[in-house]
This record gives sequence, structure tokens and C-alpha cells, in this order.
Amino acid sequence: MSTTSETRPLPWWKEPTRGQWLSFLAAWVGWVLDAFDFTIYLLVMPEMAKEFGVGVTALAGSITLTLLLRLAGGVAAGAVADRWGRKLPLMLSVIWLALCDGAVALAPTFTWVLVLRTLFGFGMGAEWTSGATLAMENWPERSRGIASGILHGGWSIGYLLAAVVSAFVVPRWGWRALFVLAAVPALLALPIRYWVPESFDREKAAAARRSRTTPSLTGRGLVTRLAWASLVMAFNFGGYYGLTSLYPVLLKTELGLTTQGVSALVVLFNVGMLLGTALCGALATRLGVAKAVGIAAFGMLPFLALYVGMVPSLLWLGAFAGGLFGAAPPGIAPLFLTSLFPPSIRGRCVGLVFHVGAFLAAFVPTGMAALVEHAGYSHSQVIMLAGGSFLVAMAASLFLRPRATLDELPAEPEVAAPTTG
Repeated sequence: MSTTSETRPLPWWKEPTRGQWLSFLAAWVGWVLDAFDFTIYLLVMPEMAKEFGVGVTALAGSITLTLLLRLAGGVAAGAVADRWGRKLPLMLSVIWLALCDGAVALAPTFTWVLVLRTLFGFGMGAEWTSGATLAMENWPERSRGIASGILHGGWSIGYLLAAVVSAFVVPRWGWRALFVLAAVPALLALPIRYWVPESFDREKAAAARRSRTTPSLTGRGLVTRLAWASLVMAFNFGGYYGLTSLYPVLLKTELGLTTQGVSALVVLFNVGMLLGTALCGALATRLGVAKAVGIAAFGMLPFLALYVGMVPSLLWLGAFAGGLFGAAPPGIAPLFLTSLFPPSIRGRCVGLVFHVGAFLAAFVPTGMAALVEHAGYSHSQVIMLAGGSFLVAMAASLFLRPRATLDELPAEPEVAAPTTG
């Protein structure tokens, strides 16, 4: 007779091997650092505007340039990942980001900041493409939804760390010191090189290309899938940027909070995001991606007014709900994108779709800032409008999935190699 312990399924966290955990950890830490490096800029925009004598629209324009170049980085990393493996572009992107950050700390003019933050976008696009593909290919299929949420939840950890560190560093040493600290993680490339197993089998990928089983990126079914997924990601980014890109500015200007007060609310937001992305990923496994995103998107709508401070005593609740609901949909991105495309073209497709979405949404922060400075809207109004609209649009685009995207792509040999350890 079997015992209870013999019939009980293995907990999901015990199923991955040591190599699979290392691959996931490398991608997760890379995404945490990516978030830290990106969001420290958002947190010090008022200080930079004062030093360089520029407006918020110009600073938000730098965000747009960063996001635009993500597309080039994502596509380039995807091409490298599909030919030489996922680890190489991941390591190079970590070093690239650190060099750009260190250079920003020395920037003599705002023009230099624009150039360096634009170049930063290239490495940012490369890091997510290679890291997400590496993690999802290596991870056991049963718990990929949970892993997807936790992986993308690393962004909230990075943003949280940025808020805490900025509250301590900026009042003492100024905004430049943040970018000096952001250059340190270049050392992460060494453990990735020697400890993290590759998820990509070059020989099988080459065999798939020689046998002509690799789908063409211009095939009708694949083009439809690429276009639809890119639109979903555009709404995904639009919702997140709508909620977050001008949030620290709103808190410091319209609501008059101190750097420490802003830090506390940003921490609450990211604690909520950490929980929300993990829950959204788990729900995606059980209910499907569309229902999971719908629950998060429509769950955020009642909290938008609290998020922007219309009830000052409940600003803390709005910040937490903003993370728990509003920032939860991105948690499905790694699972959603890697499940759409076959292994031999996965790196290129994931990089293309994710960053075309970022490209299309890149004008959201600048557009919001322009509405404030030139059209008389308040920061709270544009945050509610942009954040709420894009979240609902993302949910709708998933529920109204084109029938053509359900067609099966040509079969091919599996490219992902089993990991050891």
C-alpha cells in the first residue's frame, strides 16, 4: 500500500535541478539590476532638472529614447541568442549597462545624459531577451507560470532597492552617486560565465536550420502572431509606464512629499508588485493568461484615485494596490512570449515582440509630461488616464485574440538542452 508521502506530488520548488535554479537566478538578478538602473533615473528627475536647467518633458524624453533603443538591443540579442546561445548576450548586456551607468555619473551636460541613457536602452533590451529566454527554457514546464511571475517580479525588487538606496544616498552625496553604485554589478558577468548552464543546443539549432524546419519570420501565421503579441506588449508597457514614469514627480511636486516619503511609497508599490506578478503568473497557469490579466487590470480601476492621492490619508493603500494590481500584468510576459514561438527562433521572436511593444509605448512618458506642461492637465489626471486605459486595453487584446494566432506553427526538433546538476 502506498503512503501519503508517496502519492503526494512533488512541490514545484523541489522539481528544478541545481542548474535550472542557477539559470533562473542569473536571469532574475539581471532583471533586478536592470530595474535598479532604469528607475534610479525616475527617482532623481527633479534633482537633474534643477542641476541642468531643463524641464520635465525633456527628462521624460530621455526615457522615450531609452525605450526606443531597447528594440535594437532586443533584436540583436535575440539573433545572437539563436546562434551562439543565451548566456553570451546576457553577460555582455550586464557589462554594457554598468558602463553606461558609470558614465552618467560623470556627465557634464544634459546632452551627455541623453546620449548615455539612450545607449543604456540597447543593453536593457538585450538583457531581458536573453535572460527571460534562458530562464524559461531551462525551467520545468509544470511551474513556468509561477516562475514567470517571480522572474518579472524581480523588477519590483530592483525598483524597491532603488527607492531605498536613493533615500539614503541622494540627500548625502547627490544623484550622481546613485549611478556610481549602479556600475558595480558588471562583476555579475563572471559567475554567469562559469556557473550558469546554457539552455540552448547549438548543434540542434544548426540541424533545424539545415533541414529547413525552422519557421520563416515572414510566414503568414507567424507574422500575425508577432503583430498581435507586439500589440499586447505595447498595452502592457503603456499601463506600467502610465502608472510609474511620472509617479515620483507627482509625489514630490503636486503632493509635496520628501525624498524619504517618496521612497516609502515606492517601496509599498514594489512590495505590491512583487506579490502581484507572482500571483498573476500563478493565475495564468490555472486560468489562462487572458483571465489573469483581466483580474489584475479591472482590479486596479477602483484604486486609481487612491494611487494619485485624491484621498491623502489612503495614499499608502493606493501605492500598494498600484503594485498588486496595476503592475501585475507584466508578470505573464516571460511565460506568454516564450510559449508562443518554437525554440530555433524563440530568441529573435521574444526579443522582437517584447521590444516592439516597448517601442510603441516609449512615447507614453513624454506624451504625459507634455499634457502636464502644455495642455494644463495635472500629473494625477494623466496618470489615471494613461494607466487605466492601457491596462484595460491589454486585457481586451488578450480576450479578443485573432483566430489566426491559434494556428500551429511548423514542427521542429526541440533546441533547448537539458541542464545538469
